[in-house]
Amino acid sequence: MTKHIILLALSLVMYLNPRSLPGRQYFLSTNARYEFHVTKVTNRTDAPMPKDDIVLRFEASAPQATGDQFITMTMLKNGAVAGTHIGKSTAFEASKAGTIVNNAASIEGATVTYFVGQRSDSFFFDVNRFFQVRAFLAARFFGGPGGAGLPSCTTAGQTECARLAPNCNGDAFLQGATDPDADKVNLFNPPSCAPDFTKNLNVTAIVVNVPKSLLGGGNIYDTWSTISVLQ
Repeated sequence: MTKHIILLALSLVMYLNPRSLPGRQYFLSTNARYEFHVTKVTNRTDAPMPKDDIVLRFEASAPQATGDQFITMTMLKNGAVAGTHIGKSTAFEASKAGTIVNNAASIEGATVTYFVGQRSDSFFFDVNRFFQVRAFLAARFFGGPGGAGLPSCTTAGQTECARLAPNCNGDAFLQGATDPDADKVNLFNPPSCAPDFTKNLNVTAIVVNVPKSLLGGGNIYDTWSTISVLQ
């Protein structure tokens, strides 16, 4: 059976305030513009050519006593304002309770929905092991005289070599035939014991859903986001 998937909308997500402490309210800056940029692309193999066909701009008011902010969402097409909407962010306690403010903006006969607020950080990042592996690979391939690379350490007292400590499961980098999971190469920590750098921390998220009809046709888009601050 052949299934055809039709793109009806483009969803964009921006994460802010990474590693936000649990139980604490964070806000958007009142002095910043948070923007998604969209460029329509003809062919998927075309070189990136950043052009603001669509810009979705978010600006925030000062925080309210209720812990939320008024959010002004502006949609621009080729530099001209296509529509604006004033909604609200979701305060921390409301987000924690699952009481989400889903804003809906009517622009050119279509509905753009968006959310601004704190959510649990969805990333899993074993940061310490990442830097250990990065240092090991740099030494292994680019260390030593002339940057030709150092050999892997095979004994405890060996010097002038690239060394990587066993992973959190006790597996050496090259475990060989005795490796219990039979992959023989152990760079990163396995999921069973890898520590999560973002566990129990939050982020502030801006999520927007744009109907395809507002994008002016096409099926391929380059997207990026920016935060600009008034000087």
